[in-house]
Amino acid sequence: MKKLKLEDFINIEDEVIENISDVFNKTIIDINQIVDRPPLAVSIGYDDRSYNGVHYPLKFGSMGNISLITGQEKSRKTFVKSIIESCTIGGKSNNYTGSLEIKGYLEDRYLISIDTEQSLYDSVMTAKRVPFMVGNMPDNYISLMWREKTTKERLQLLEWLYMESSYRNNLGLTMLDGVVDCVQDFNSLTECKEFTEKLMKYTSLTDSHLCGLLHLNPNSDKLRGHLGTILGQKAEMVMIVENKGEYSECKCKVVRGGKPFKTFTIRIDQDWMPYISNDAEENHIL
Repeated sequence: MKKLKLEDFINIEDEVIENISDVFNKTIIDINQIVDRPPLAVSIGYDDRSYNGVHYPLKFGSMGNISLITGQEKSRKTFVKSIIESCTIGGKSNNYTGSLEIKGYLEDRYLISIDTEQSLYDSVMTAKRVPFMVGNMPDNYISLMWREKTTKERLQLLEWLYMESSYRNNLGLTMLDGVVDCVQDFNSLTECKEFTEKLMKYTSLTDSHLCGLLHLNPNSDKLRGHLGTILGQKAEMVMIVENKGEYSECKCKVVRGGKPFKTFTIRIDQDWMPYISNDAEENHIL
C-alpha cells in the first residue's frame, strides 16, 4: 500500500510566497511611526461628553473598514440604508433626521449603492429616495442592480469595481444590500472567510468604507450563518434594526474603537421616505 503524504491532501500551489523573508520583514510594525486615526465615513450623533470642550461625532463607520446593518426580514433595513446614504451626501436630508445629525465625510468621493435582491421596480424606487431626500441628483451617487447576476458574476463585479474600475481611486462608501448573495453557501466556513478577506482587502487598499446588509437568524439576534459570524467579528460596527410595528428601532450592537451611537427609531412618511421619529424618546429607549 502506498504511504500517504501530507501533500497528497493539501494543495499548496496558491499558498507559496516568493521571497517570503522580504514579505515577512515588510509586515513588521514600526511602533515609532505616527499613525492618524482613520477618518470617518459616516457618523451618527455626537458624544454627550466633551473632550477639551469638543463633542466628537459618534462612529457609524470609518475609512478602510467594514460595517453591517442587520435585522430580521422586513425590519426596514433598506429604509435605514436609504437614510444613511442620503445623510452621507447631505443636501436637504437633515429635514428627515430631526435633532439627530447623521453626517457623511465623503466630500466628492463616490457612494456606490448595490442591490442584489429587489426587482427592477423596487430597485428604482429605492434608488430614487436618495436624490429625493437630498434635494437633487448627486454627482457622486451611483445605484446598481445585481439581482440577475450569478454569485460568481457579483464577485467579479466587486473585484473589478475595487481593483480595476475608474472609480477605484475615488471610492468613499459602498452599500451592499445583500451580502449573502455574494456567496454560494453562507454556512461554508472556507468560502465565507475568503469573501470576508476580500472585503477587508478592498476597503483597505481603496481607503474606503463598505457597509453590508445581512439578515439575522430567524427569531434570534445572531447574524446569519458562518458568513454573519465571520463578518460580525471583522466589522467595526454592527447595527441591529428591529421592526416594532409602526416604526423600527435601530441600535448599535457593537462598535470598535469608540462609543456606540444612541439608539434611534425611524418611520415612513406619506411619500414613502424614512425619517427619524421620536419613538425612542417616547418609549424611553436608551
